[in-house]
Amino acid sequence: MRPVEHFLSQLDKMERVSPPAAEETALRGFMELSAPVIGKGGARDLGAALLGIRREKPGSGQLSYLGLGYAAAFLLGEFDDSMMLDTEEWEEIRGALEEAAGEMDLNTLTTLMGELLSRGKLF
Repeated sequence: MRPVEHFLSQLDKMERVSPPAAEETALRGFMELSAPVIGKGGARDLGAALLGIRREKPGSGQLSYLGLGYAAAFLLGEFDDSMMLDTEEWEEIRGALEEAAGEMDLNTLTTLMGELLSRGKLF
């Protein structure tokens, strides 16, 4: 099982069980996966922003952590069309990439920005 698949599996379990420290655990897992790509500060800020977006969404009243997994999958090049992120989440990802651009590997940045462009998320 790849790290992103394992993380998504953990997030799915947290959504069903919702342990007391679920939000902190989800953020920590996101940071572990994404920090090598966008840096520790960028991963922390992006994770917190994505949790904030999900927290504000109307719905069942339960916070969905899967957006963190989908964003991590995107950053690691493992995103597929079954994973759903909304416009606000894509904007946060784009912003995080722009902020981390000076510290990122140029090939990785080019690949991720190209993916954003091909998905129509770069405006």
